[in-house]
Amino acid sequence: MTNSLKNRITILCVGLVLLTTVVSLFSFWWSTSKFQEEKVNQDISVAQSVYKQYLKSKESLLLTAAKVLTSDFGFKQAVATRDAGTISSVLFNHSQRINAELMLLIDLSGKLISANTSEDIYGHDLQPLMKELLSTSEQSSFVVLNNELYQVILLPVKAPRTVAYSLVGFKINNEVAAELKSLTGMDVSFIGSADNLVISSLDKRPTPFEPVNYFNTLTTSRFFGEYLVYRNRDIDLPSLLSHPIVILLSADLTQSYSDFEKLFFTLMILAILTMFVGVITSSLLANNLTTPLSQLAVIARQFAQGNYSFEFKGKKQSTEITTLVDAFNSMGNDINEREKQISFQARHDSLTGFYNRSAMLDVLGDELDATNEYTLVAIDIKGLRHINDKLGPRVGDDCLKAVASRISEFSDELGGFHARIGGDEFLTVFPATAAQELKSGIDGLMMQLQACYTIQKLKINLRFSAGIVQYPAQGITSDDLMRRVLIAVDSAASDHESIHYYQSGEDEAHLERLIMLDELKQAIIDDDGQLFMTYQPKLHMKTQKIDKVESLIRWQRKDGSWVNPELFIDLAEQSGLIVELTAWVVNTVVAQVANWQSKGIELQAAINVSAQDIAFSGFHSALVSTLEKHKVDPKLITIELTERDMIENEEKGIKALENLKAIGVKISLDDYGVGQTSLGRLKMLPIDELKLDKCFILKLDESQKDQFIVQSSITLGHQLGFSVVAEGVETLGSLELLKDMQCDHAQGYYLSRPLKAELLEEWLLDHYVSH
Repeated sequence: MTNSLKNRITILCVGLVLLTTVVSLFSFWWSTSKFQEEKVNQDISVAQSVYKQYLKSKESLLLTAAKVLTSDFGFKQAVATRDAGTISSVLFNHSQRINAELMLLIDLSGKLISANTSEDIYGHDLQPLMKELLSTSEQSSFVVLNNELYQVILLPVKAPRTVAYSLVGFKINNEVAAELKSLTGMDVSFIGSADNLVISSLDKRPTPFEPVNYFNTLTTSRFFGEYLVYRNRDIDLPSLLSHPIVILLSADLTQSYSDFEKLFFTLMILAILTMFVGVITSSLLANNLTTPLSQLAVIARQFAQGNYSFEFKGKKQSTEITTLVDAFNSMGNDINEREKQISFQARHDSLTGFYNRSAMLDVLGDELDATNEYTLVAIDIKGLRHINDKLGPRVGDDCLKAVASRISEFSDELGGFHARIGGDEFLTVFPATAAQELKSGIDGLMMQLQACYTIQKLKINLRFSAGIVQYPAQGITSDDLMRRVLIAVDSAASDHESIHYYQSGEDEAHLERLIMLDELKQAIIDDDGQLFMTYQPKLHMKTQKIDKVESLIRWQRKDGSWVNPELFIDLAEQSGLIVELTAWVVNTVVAQVANWQSKGIELQAAINVSAQDIAFSGFHSALVSTLEKHKVDPKLITIELTERDMIENEEKGIKALENLKAIGVKISLDDYGVGQTSLGRLKMLPIDELKLDKCFILKLDESQKDQFIVQSSITLGHQLGFSVVAEGVETLGSLELLKDMQCDHAQGYYLSRPLKAELLEEWLLDHYVSH
């Protein structure tokens, strides 16, 4: 019977089926193993792409936030003047807006100026960190501070030169690692071997926990032997050379092993059954099992390329496949939404929803068409910082939102688009029409903006300055348009205009001012004789002796040209450089007074200061230190400031002047009579001297009205206990009248022009010989 054809066919069939089954099993095992390995590698690659995209998005957000911070004019001014309160407030508020755990301001030497938190984690010298971060301009790095990992970015604060550095960062902790794990289902570990730092998404960790050893050596017992639990990949992160940071991606293979074994045993059972149903059934079954996995591998590659919309073409035969497909679908949607959100935040202002400055530059380049005319209007809100200081930042933010809403309402009807380009500056762009219609349109915009605002039940009136630039007549490129419209709005603000239309040549004038400001800063640093002091003598009317001088700064550039003091002092005040300039003046004058004392010449020297100097917290201590350094009695120094400087910040100014008087320094109110000081305010000011403005003195011997004003001012000053100085004396007649009016001191060209110190000494000898 065994040699019968039937048995042979049976044996042959059984043999063929068995051989086919064995071959099929071996083929399945081989192909599935390779496929699983490829899939795991692809999943890790997808995860790596997701992590890089996630960290890149964080870097973009950091860069945008840092640029917004370092471009803020008010913040740069606060940094330049070392206004600690404003700096701390801006850092704290800015960190809250972008949810940044780390926001530092570092001086050029690497010392911490201010931070958004009081936690003492920045006590060590930050200079090495700063130097290394400077080599990666506008790129984030991962650093360890106080055993905490941060993704940080370092940008300079320029006013206009670099005066400090802003360090902004997000903390990388276990929650971040867990969030990254939720995106792909893989464990992620941040490892800083030099700092013994480990941040991991692993829920249950052994003690002690060494991630590299743990993930690389952990095994599991399977049917076919011992296998590694995790497939790992190291990713180097941008970090400090001495403190490298790596990400360890760990794909858990346990489920893959389990799925493989289940499939293998299922195939074994099916293989036995296929002895009765044939090779075709088993082939179809294998095909049905591998097709969904192949489709998912294709989808994974699409995710790696940024395509998150997919259609699953395979059959969802099992719960695992269905769950995996649904998970892929959910992951794709989540990553897509997150990328859209990050992209929106990178291009828009989080408060108003307008474009940010960098995005506006891109939009200008894309939208503006040379065949059409457009109007660019830069709008500056005046005094917003005072609203923040007095009513709180929430009211200030609501004011910005309300202004943005009105800009949008007005400009949207014209087909315009908008941006918030600074802390209190907006830019709106809309198609231009005829010149008259354009002018009335801008006037209408300003009227709408200046109408009263109701903010948190408060009635608030805001003042605005607007700068206007026409496209393409006054600029083609987005950079030129942005620069010129900002020049126009700055001109409107400085000239106290509501609207300023950009004029040809202002760009060059602005560049010249920047060059001049840079040269002035360098002249202060070099102290090479470009800047020097002159001294105009003051005659004591009763004794006819010279016992006082006024110190006046002069600047002759290296090319020999002279710069008007009003021009470069105004530039210094606008840029915040006035504090450094005044410090140079104080040191030079005090040193000269000490030099005169050593020669037996005792003169009281007056130094002109600005409102920024009085508001600067370090002015008092710097003056005291300089006096002590040169061993000069404070009574030989007079601080002169104008009525305008007093009125700008009266309460703070009075307190600063009282502190100066307490150490013996004299205080003089300059340009009296042409400002806004009322008699009620005058009696409150802690001054020693009134200085009558020269407009009343120049023609004193010719104008009876001027005589009445000067006589009454001298009488009033004496009754209030002040000495009185008249400046601008240019005739003998005016000098004699002042003497008769019992004026205390006089100065002017009739006596002497301002002289350098050595020439003044010669003049004093001639004066006393002639008298």
